[in-house]
Amino acid sequence: MPPFKDEHILIIAPGSQTTLAQLGLPESFTPAQLRTSTRMFPAERKGEWEPLKVRERKITKRRNDVPPEPVDGDTAMADGDGATDKAGNGIEEEESYFEEDPTTEEGAVYPIRQGRVVDWPCLFALMTHIYNTLSPPFHTPILIVTQPAWTAQDHETITQFCFEKFKTPAFCLMDSALAVCYAYATQNATVIDVGYEKCDVSAVVEYQINDIGRGIAIPGCGGEGMTQRLLELLSDKGFTRDMCEQLKRSGICEILPPGTALPGEAEVEGTDVNPAAAASAGANAAGLKSRGGATEQLAGVDQNGELGEVEDNEGVLDVASLVVSGKTNEFLARKEKEKAEKAEKAAARKAAQDAAAAPKHAKLPNAKRLTATFHYTERRPLAELHQNGKRPVENGTSNVEGEAKRPRTPEPVESAAGVENDPPSTTKPDAAVQSGDTALIRRDVEVGLERFQAASGGILDRIADAIHRCILSVPEVHRRQELWNNLIIVGNATKTRGFKDALVAKLSSKYLITDSNATIFTSELPSNFTTPMATGANTPQPQSHLSNFHHGPGVNPLLLAATTASNPTGLAPPGQNHHLHAQLQMQQYQQQHQHQHSGHEQTPKAIKLTKMPEYFPEWKDAGTEEAAFLGAQVAAKVVFVVDQGLSKGFMSRTEYNDLGPQDPFLKMRSSRSPSLSPPPLKRRRITPPEALIAPPPPTSKIQPPNQRIEFKATNLRIYSWNINGIAPYLDTQPPITTFFSATRKSNPSPSFPSLRACLYRWSFPHIVGLQEVKIAPTDTSSEASVRRTINSPLNANDPTTDPSRLYDVLFCLPRDKYNATGFGGKLYGVCTLIRRDMSASSTTRTVDWDLEGRVLITELPSYGIVVVNVYAVNGTANRYRDSSSGKVIGDRHMRKRIFHAELRD
Repeated sequence: MPPFKDEHILIIAPGSQTTLAQLGLPESFTPAQLRTSTRMFPAERKGEWEPLKVRERKITKRRNDVPPEPVDGDTAMADGDGATDKAGNGIEEEESYFEEDPTTEEGAVYPIRQGRVVDWPCLFALMTHIYNTLSPPFHTPILIVTQPAWTAQDHETITQFCFEKFKTPAFCLMDSALAVCYAYATQNATVIDVGYEKCDVSAVVEYQINDIGRGIAIPGCGGEGMTQRLLELLSDKGFTRDMCEQLKRSGICEILPPGTALPGEAEVEGTDVNPAAAASAGANAAGLKSRGGATEQLAGVDQNGELGEVEDNEGVLDVASLVVSGKTNEFLARKEKEKAEKAEKAAARKAAQDAAAAPKHAKLPNAKRLTATFHYTERRPLAELHQNGKRPVENGTSNVEGEAKRPRTPEPVESAAGVENDPPSTTKPDAAVQSGDTALIRRDVEVGLERFQAASGGILDRIADAIHRCILSVPEVHRRQELWNNLIIVGNATKTRGFKDALVAKLSSKYLITDSNATIFTSELPSNFTTPMATGANTPQPQSHLSNFHHGPGVNPLLLAATTASNPTGLAPPGQNHHLHAQLQMQQYQQQHQHQHSGHEQTPKAIKLTKMPEYFPEWKDAGTEEAAFLGAQVAAKVVFVVDQGLSKGFMSRTEYNDLGPQDPFLKMRSSRSPSLSPPPLKRRRITPPEALIAPPPPTSKIQPPNQRIEFKATNLRIYSWNINGIAPYLDTQPPITTFFSATRKSNPSPSFPSLRACLYRWSFPHIVGLQEVKIAPTDTSSEASVRRTINSPLNANDPTTDPSRLYDVLFCLPRDKYNATGFGGKLYGVCTLIRRDMSASSTTRTVDWDLEGRVLITELPSYGIVVVNVYAVNGTANRYRDSSSGKVIGDRHMRKRIFHAELRD
């Protein structure tokens, strides 16, 4: 296969929401060159698609080029300004034009849902749009990153489309989990891909994907699940799905590790309040004083009868003086005024304290704030904005930490029905970006503790369970701990703040073995028994795999260890239950004689995340969420450029013509799927074999006899055997040195049975066809040995005078000096054995178009049949030379097609 250039390689990675594509591999791999939404819009014609929504708009124009009707027989002439009607006005006409709307999703069709292809025509239209946008050259290999949920039939469908539509010379499919491992430069890893509506969990061992236990398209665990959870929590506060989606993408939405207290909960839970003390404090706060306290200044009457300040006696008000003076109302009014002044001073003092604490509050991390603000952007019609007195302004900068300007009172916005819709919280319409008839309005929205509960609906638990099941399904037990140490979390849904740390914390809390477990039952073990370790390596746990193991009563393994370690003889101590002791002995026997793994890798000892190598600086700022595309670039470089097709990591055009759209994913896949469908019966042939090399003229066809006899199936027995080397089955003469040996070996090495013994066991069939005898054309001694072995009697009960027990041997050996030269000419070759009682009426011949010793034809006129002994050609990419000149004229695929055509004719 000719090498490909870096700038000609096309990579496409389709996803549920976004499709990544790039033409050419730069010197330093970069993020995707093209990012497009995985959606298409139906066009006017059925079966056609458009990348954007196309709308038809009608406008009214006034035309002045139509002449008016003549009046009184005169001919009306149009002046330079154009024609007018009778009233002197231009004629109005409607004109329609089409425009693309890049902002709407109305009528959009998404061909991929939860990682599965649900609309193939739409996906094909999307790939065609990407191909036309990038405009690659004709000699462009294509690599497509597939989803784990794609079946073998999906692989064949997309393979056929790419070969037939794009005429690609080479094609490769690569699993997204395997591509992630290429990006992280690791051959053993657990890949967790959290997407839009699903999550995929894959265990990769030595670049092979473990299909057993693989978590494919786990529903409700993607970014859409977190959005729906926020909508469920905030719908009562007026939040819409779009608001929840933007909240999830903002910096204030954070997923806290399990067990982390929410802001405000720690203070409430840590305060121990005594009800009696609270009641007492409440009384003091209400102004009640003890009798031993200072006296309170109250309003009273002085000696002149005027309202003044007097002291009460031990807190008792002189009510009589107030009543006698007749100025009770003035006293009460003055008292209320003093209370109002005190309240104003307290409010001013509190406002000053809040203002002083505001900078300190702004520096608090998001996880310790009760509320936070994010910028919500929505699209509104311009007419609606002008109706409310707003105007578009330049867009401002976004602040996700809530340090924006002080929000002011929101303005009500009228909906289409004329009803005012109050925003869910304090907003600030400080930015609007105009686009056509609509404008983007940005406002600040305040959110409480709900922003920490995006994954509170059991999302982390389902993902953690899938990871545990996936790793436990790996058959190589010693690899499981390495898979726990190499967790790779990718996917755009993991961009949510704190998602990766929360998932690792959830795994650690559910499955991680801590050192504190090492002291379990250690005080109850005998002194001569090894102390269990934290890994459980020394804990005596039976590993019986018998089907009835769990049906028995069972014995505590620690009890078994304690009793048997102190009694190595195995005898029951005096006074002990003999039945229990017998059961303990039987369980100990099972532990000693059954295969068990001492690593105890069912549970991890450590859980770690793998860091992606920093080979490519362009990916540092882009993040690792789309690492599968980086791995696809690395794989494309290796498969298409570095090894130049020697590793067979892709399907070539020649292989597609021969095999059809078989699953090319096998080139880069972990293991072969048993559900592969066969190639289609009808394949489009690019170049006929006759155009590659002119075959020799065909030999004369075999003419059937005039009279055909009827015979039963038991009258003719034919055997065929690919013997793969006939030499071990021959009775060769031992060397002369063996007769001088002093002694014979006591255990001679076993030998193959002779061909005569095989014929004797088969009851001497009429015809036996042997393929791949591997005899050189000049090796006449081996041919004579075959004839001697077949016709030599085994014992006295095997007579050689009966012609039904003797055979004629005919060979067709390789004689092509350019294509059959390996192993000294000992390759290929066919041999036909014909019983002598019917060989007189048979004719055996070779064909002149076969020089590799592959075809031997036997004609049986008495039976009216022809037996063809064939060793077929294996189609490979190896070179094939002309048998006469030695010039390279093609590969073994071409030779295979010519061979089939000649054999058919």
